[in-house]
Amino acid sequence: MAMLRLFVLLLLSCPLVAQTARLDPEAVAAPDKSWEESRRWLQVDELAGRFRIETPGPLEHKIDTLDTAVGEQIFHTYFFKVPDLERAENVIYVLSYVDYPAGALHQDSTELVQELLRSTEESAAEALRGEVVYATEREVTGFPGRIWRIDYKEGAATARTLAFVVEQRYYELKTFSLTGRGLSESSDKFFKSFRLLSTGPG
Repeated sequence: MAMLRLFVLLLLSCPLVAQTARLDPEAVAAPDKSWEESRRWLQVDELAGRFRIETPGPLEHKIDTLDTAVGEQIFHTYFFKVPDLERAENVIYVLSYVDYPAGALHQDSTELVQELLRSTEESAAEALRGEVVYATEREVTGFPGRIWRIDYKEGAATARTLAFVVEQRYYELKTFSLTGRGLSESSDKFFKSFRLLSTGPG
């Protein structure tokens, strides 16, 4: 379990996560029609990351390498910042992943995976100084996962997360928004569009 908590702390120390935690919730009127609704979403196929996802704009890719007690860990983060904050349903979309060392996580141990996800959720709430207002288990393409929502900045901002584990890889999808933006249908669309790409022959 100590290994799991180590990786939770590493995930939260990723520079982009820290950046989004400083989201400044200035008062912006809720749009009649969101910026995302007016966009034709892009389908992104990322073979190295083994995923396909739809986003309202092109994803930037950032790689961070951290030295840990178990060696160097490489964090891949794909993100899109919405340019029109006055009409945005979410101000940023994020997909990140990190590979665990061999043997650190047993895929067939659902209980262990769920404990990792619950620990990540709790640590994320602490990092954002926010409150978990919703959380439940959710399977993603046949793999164990968990979805949660954290309200922070005294309720002025919201972070929605869908996290899951595929073999030795931890995936995390996030959206960050300001309050008063409705039910965030765009977050649901982003999360539900994720598909795992096969790396095998054919």
